[in-house]
Amino acid sequence: MTTLEAIRDQLAQATAGPSDEVPIARAALLIAQSEYPELDIDLYEQRLQSIAERLEEELREVGDTRSPRQIPLVVNRLLYRELGFRGNDAAYEDPRNLYLNYVLDERTGIPVTMALVYSEICQRAGIDVRPVGLPGHVICRYQPSWSDEPADSVLLDVFNAGRILSERDCQVLVKNTFGSTQQFHEHYLATLTPRQLLQRILHNLKVAYVRRGDEDRAARIIDLKLTLFPWDLDEIRDRGMLRERLGKYELALEDLEHYVSFRPGARDIKTVREAVRSLRRHTDSAEDASQASSRDLPN
Repeated sequence: MTTLEAIRDQLAQATAGPSDEVPIARAALLIAQSEYPELDIDLYEQRLQSIAERLEEELREVGDTRSPRQIPLVVNRLLYRELGFRGNDAAYEDPRNLYLNYVLDERTGIPVTMALVYSEICQRAGIDVRPVGLPGHVICRYQPSWSDEPADSVLLDVFNAGRILSERDCQVLVKNTFGSTQQFHEHYLATLTPRQLLQRILHNLKVAYVRRGDEDRAARIIDLKLTLFPWDLDEIRDRGMLRERLGKYELALEDLEHYVSFRPGARDIKTVREAVRSLRRHTDSAEDASQASSRDLPN
């Protein structure tokens, strides 16, 4: 069994239960281990736990409070001022921003991984903070323990030092990313499950590697994503296309035939069918050449 196969098996086990119960930090560290094979997952989990215990100590000094903003201010002071976490504006496109070990080592990342760190530390300290899936910019929502009313929750831009956001601020963030014509929908403010957050991390990694022309790593990330979502036909198609470019023709043909079988009405079906025909010709020619070579061997 290869290292990647072992990681996929462990990732499948970690994410097999109910989505809300997935150990998000361990799963994210398994994804990181695909890039950093020597990564010590237990060590990084302990680092998160140590920060959470330090946060608990600082919260005890504050005591009970009915101010919705008081707890986030304590968290922000610890993470951003004392520990130096920050959004990575300088190298936003660097794929390392999506690996949890790198984010904890360098104390920097992009919105999705900053949200993972922020929410995970808070939850380990007994604070109800969860990632919120704004398009293009994941934030967090804090829900005070003394209220389950959405009006008492606090939205936080964890990429920008935990800045407190209004709903209007969130609308501006989305428009700044996608343009002024982008309509804002209420479901944008819904919290993400651990599996959904992992999906966004993997999607961003895939896109980052494709943009860099690193097709081998992009295909590996799709392998990991399909461990979580085995029937994601778009990813199966994309992996097939990448495998074709990497010269893995039989595997590419298997992926693309699978896509054609289950997506006969897809918009890109003509393009994919042409790729399948080309791959069949290629594999048939390779098989004929191999048989001919075998016949030419001396007995």
